[in-house]
Amino acid sequence: MRWPPLGLIAALLALEGLLKAWAAANLTPGVDRVLLPGLLHLGFTLNPGMAWGLLGGFTAPLALLRLIVGLVIVAALLSGRLPRARRWPLALIAAGALGNAVDGLARGAVVDYLTSPLLDVVTLPLTGRPFPIFNLSDVLVCTGTLWLLLHAWQAERRAGHSASDRRATSQPKENP
Repeated sequence: MRWPPLGLIAALLALEGLLKAWAAANLTPGVDRVLLPGLLHLGFTLNPGMAWGLLGGFTAPLALLRLIVGLVIVAALLSGRLPRARRWPLALIAAGALGNAVDGLARGAVVDYLTSPLLDVVTLPLTGRPFPIFNLSDVLVCTGTLWLLLHAWQAERRAGHSASDRRATSQPKENP
């Protein structure tokens, strides 16, 4: 079961590389192209930092951190010691981390090419700014993280139910 998640990482890295190359060659900063009306548009920016340009002066350290995170996850997947339920979400996180690491190291900035008017509706009132332009790597990291959180929440709920079931069955029955 080690190899399918690693194959997914490789496929997603290849796809993200192709998408970023296409975006860099075909999209123009400041020009919005509708992909799915009201939901997903194409835009373009070279982001030296993180969301909203945070840590923009730390391009190389951010790229190295992303690289380390991705490689540690790959090593963990190769070890075969990860629980089965965590392998796929961790593969998504590794692919996203490595995708943005490669970009940061090779270009000195990450190519971002997706925008969402739907997400703008949330962030504009809160921050006064539209939601940052993002890419597939960002989506992969967020999806993998949410998947892990959902899995942890479900496991905690199951453990809570099991504990309450044990308490109910260990209670002495009262005689009427």
